[in-house]
Amino acid sequence: MIRKITLLLAIAPFASAVQAQSMVTLAGVVDGGIRYTNTGAGSAYSMNSNGLFTSNRLDFIGREDLGGGYNAHFRLESGFNLGNGAFDNTNGLIFNRMSYVGLGGWFGSLDFGRQFTVAHDVIYDYDPFHFEYPGIIPLTPATAGTRFNNDVKYTQTYGPFRVRAENSFGGMTDDFNAGAARSVGLQYKWGWLNVGGVYTYRTVLVGTTYVPDNYYAFGAALTFGPVVFAGGMMNDNRDSTPSSADVRTLNYWGGFTYEINPFMHVGAGYYMTDLPNQSGKRSQGLVSLAYSLSKRTTLYTEADYTKFSGSYITNKTLNAAGQPHQMAVSVGINHAF
Repeated sequence: MIRKITLLLAIAPFASAVQAQSMVTLAGVVDGGIRYTNTGAGSAYSMNSNGLFTSNRLDFIGREDLGGGYNAHFRLESGFNLGNGAFDNTNGLIFNRMSYVGLGGWFGSLDFGRQFTVAHDVIYDYDPFHFEYPGIIPLTPATAGTRFNNDVKYTQTYGPFRVRAENSFGGMTDDFNAGAARSVGLQYKWGWLNVGGVYTYRTVLVGTTYVPDNYYAFGAALTFGPVVFAGGMMNDNRDSTPSSADVRTLNYWGGFTYEINPFMHVGAGYYMTDLPNQSGKRSQGLVSLAYSLSKRTTLYTEADYTKFSGSYITNKTLNAAGQPHQMAVSVGINHAF
């Protein structure tokens, strides 16, 4: 016992020194709400357990000060279903949202693992709602995959410019390009103006063949006091295979948010998805009101109307109800910790 106590006393100063320089934070978001949907052919009420305002998630965030302006950091993020406590994915992945480690310093930040794509990071600034209502607004899944596995991403800010680049490894033997993705993004932020764009090249598995997919997007956000106007466009073009045609997806959007006071903000946006090679269109209008009870707890409500045409009516994957329009209203509570 004496030897154990002596050992503890001996290592205590070192443990204190490490604790002073490194920190692991438990954080996350819990979001729950009720959604009413009417397609004209019927209506339904549901509890959206994956989150309406934001996705439900649990984060382990670590950062260690290495001295000299350098740091080591990591993030492990798991998504969950509020209704039953299960993972929000069918593969049982623990950290399906993010799992990366990196180094930061004067050179910027270099991160390794599963993480948001460069396209996601850039377009985030140009969605009026900053990817709120991710299961309703179509932008999040349209950002070149949202997340990449086996990704190496670089981020740095040079004055008003922010530069991003990444390479996601496909891991295929003797083929560096198969299943891989590469992106570059550039943004310019000065005062009230924020403009930027991103380009992604990847190869996507269609059947048994990897085909090229080219994606680019650009946007702008203009801030005038409590009012922010934002919008942009995306173009995603996947090449054909002998058994399939080219698939081109266009997204256009625009809207605004207005901070009425520190506790309340309203917003409105319009989003259109066009499938020119499949003769299909989807257009959506959304209005939102959010009220903060505190810095961490927000009450929200939104109403959206979506119109479908062409292949968006006949394709059950794109429109499960197979109806030309849909109206919906959501209310809920969001708590961040």
